[in-house]
Amino acid sequence: MRSTLLASAAVALTAVSAIDTISVKGAKFFTESGDQFYVKGIAYQLVPDDPLVDNTQCKLDSNLMKSIGTNSIRVYHVDPSANHDDCMKTFADAGIYIWLDLDTFDTQIEQTHPQWNQTQLDRFGAVMDAFHQYDNLAGFFVGNEVLTTDNGSVAAPYVKAAARDLKAYRDKKKYRNIPIGYSAADIATLRPMLQNYLACGDNTSEALDFYSLNAYSWCGDSGFQQSGYADLIKNVTNVGYNIPIFLSETGCIKPRPRDWADQEAIFGDDMAEHWSGSIVYEWINEANEYGIVSYGAKVDPASPGAPPDGYPRSGTPSPCPRVPQPQLQMEDAQPHRREGLELQSYAYAAALSRFHERHLAG
Repeated sequence: MRSTLLASAAVALTAVSAIDTISVKGAKFFTESGDQFYVKGIAYQLVPDDPLVDNTQCKLDSNLMKSIGTNSIRVYHVDPSANHDDCMKTFADAGIYIWLDLDTFDTQIEQTHPQWNQTQLDRFGAVMDAFHQYDNLAGFFVGNEVLTTDNGSVAAPYVKAAARDLKAYRDKKKYRNIPIGYSAADIATLRPMLQNYLACGDNTSEALDFYSLNAYSWCGDSGFQQSGYADLIKNVTNVGYNIPIFLSETGCIKPRPRDWADQEAIFGDDMAEHWSGSIVYEWINEANEYGIVSYGAKVDPASPGAPPDGYPRSGTPSPCPRVPQPQLQMEDAQPHRREGLELQSYAYAAALSRFHERHLAG
């Protein structure tokens, strides 16, 4: 009996440890195995309250995500009192990490009347308590687009204070060193000052572990210079940026088609040396039309059992129809490599292209 229990425990331990944790080394992310990690993600807030509690749905979605090479999802809201074991394991089994916002609908830091208090810390901490145990929890965000205007910079110290306190909370609880960062709106008048301010300081316990940006400037037939992505690189290289930086939302959809050329730049020679990938916005197609999959035709929100906005949010995900097919062709591109590091991100950009070419052309 004892040997059976020990064997079962060993199997369970193997299952839990099947995916490397992610950590920060200088200005890069690395896996436990020593490989540099590039975020190849999709924003995934399937339902408003918590998309990580329905394992049947998690399996359906993770299978399709895995088929296009996704290694990350971003989740904006969860219920820390719910059980997330099954969904987190499902995504781990698919090789997919979760980047999770700590705030809830009523605890986020606001730029108009910024504050950071014990109540907010406790609520943020409750989310951390619920998710720190999962090896595929890649990182936490302490805020999303808190600063959205020129004079919104008054809220920056509150964001930095939140990161400081959550890092202290993490360390006091003896959790693993899960990266803690911020997701910023792309406000030209605030960058690069904001990203520098949140990363600076002689004491690393008071600075972010990573910084990310929600950028929608690569639209239509654009390019590295025209889109402003070249400036994003300069903002990093001019100061020798000291923490990882990546795009936490990206994907301009007008004018059509959405051709994924921005991904070619992000994972190519222009940016891969200094940026750590991107999260495409978004998974489910809603009224904003950013989604890449749907769960059926929109229905009348007033009909019995209909979702509030009329967009079904469960079932088998199907690629959304789009007009003309994307132009991104990455099959012949050579992977960007550095000594001791293995980068397969080109393959992800290619998979996104093929996904649309096969399913979304109309």
